[in-house]
Amino acid sequence: MAMDRKIEKQRTPLWKMGLMALTAGLVLFFGYQMLSDASIRTYRVPQEQLIVSSVQFGAFEDLIPIRGTIQPFESVFLDAVIGGAVEEVYVEEGAFVVAGQPLVQLSNTSTRLNAAQADAQTTEQLNTLTNTSNNFEYRRLSTERQILDTEYRITTLSRQKRRFEQLVGDNLISEEEYEAIIDELDYQRKLLANLRSREQVEARERDARLTQIEGQIAMLTENLEISQTSFESLLVRSPISGQLTSFPVEIGESKQTGQRLGQVDVIDQYKVVAQIDEFYVSRVTPEQDATFTLAGVEYGARVVKVYPEITQGTFEVDLVFVSDTPSNIRRGQTLQMELTLGNPVESLLLPLGGFIQDTGGNWVFVLDAEGNFAYRRDIRVGRRNNRFVEVREGLQQGERVITSSYSQMEDMERIQLIQ
Repeated sequence: MAMDRKIEKQRTPLWKMGLMALTAGLVLFFGYQMLSDASIRTYRVPQEQLIVSSVQFGAFEDLIPIRGTIQPFESVFLDAVIGGAVEEVYVEEGAFVVAGQPLVQLSNTSTRLNAAQADAQTTEQLNTLTNTSNNFEYRRLSTERQILDTEYRITTLSRQKRRFEQLVGDNLISEEEYEAIIDELDYQRKLLANLRSREQVEARERDARLTQIEGQIAMLTENLEISQTSFESLLVRSPISGQLTSFPVEIGESKQTGQRLGQVDVIDQYKVVAQIDEFYVSRVTPEQDATFTLAGVEYGARVVKVYPEITQGTFEVDLVFVSDTPSNIRRGQTLQMELTLGNPVESLLLPLGGFIQDTGGNWVFVLDAEGNFAYRRDIRVGRRNNRFVEVREGLQQGERVITSSYSQMEDMERIQLIQ
């Protein structure tokens, strides 16, 4: 009888087990890659719609573009010191005038009456003070006259006393007559002492009062001049020589006190008034240079004043021309200029583009080696001009960066470039 044979289960070869494990691992890896790739926010865009620039190393010229307006270097405003109706206009707007030339005559009846009344009152007060001063002088002269009379009387009595001394010794006159002369002489001497004391008191009073009167007269004279000047202010004159601009004045028109009538511009020297973004407020200083081209010729200018006030995101600077001043410029003309903020420095540079407004220079999309994808990367930038931005961290020379606008891909992590 044949015996049953036990069939043993064959073991899987090790090489097959390794192959299966490798296959499973590859499947899991590719599956993970596909799932991970699908989780990355990707924006697909045709390559021709993007601007791709290379990071380069070169000299960074610290320049910024500015737009300036030609203005007169000096302007003087014309205001109505005293309001009134326009009675006569002597010049037209745009005319060239000289200092002191009459421009417009205003009429104000109230001012005329007030000036006349002030003139009369001041004149009356001046006359009163003058009379007071004259009275002090009369009193001085009167006291001096009394002193002279008393001194003369003392001299006469002294001679009589010497003669009476001999006569009374010879019994030619009585003792009573001699004593009367002595008493009279003593009285006149006391009177002279009194008059001289009074003279000193009057002199002190007169000096103090005359000092006050001189001050009052000076004040009244000044008030009279002011009154006359205010009346004369109805005739508006040019304060300087130059060109009369902004002069909207018509005969019969009423002008209020302090109202702007126009301005006179100095036309032999101009300046450039420019508005600059507040981003550069700490970097713009006087004595910095700027250049511009006009009619094919390059000119230079220099910053002379920086206004610290910031209005609507900009601040203002004044520039003057250096060396030659363009002969074909006009007031109000606009110039495109480049302002130099510092000396050229060797730096890592990235061409400026629309991305800078979208990211503020904090991150960019950098292309991979194949140029099929661009990945978001944080960077740090420094100074910028109208062509480049200085790269401080995050990029290497030769890397390619998308520099066009990121307005539709700001929330993306990856950009796929479609050929």
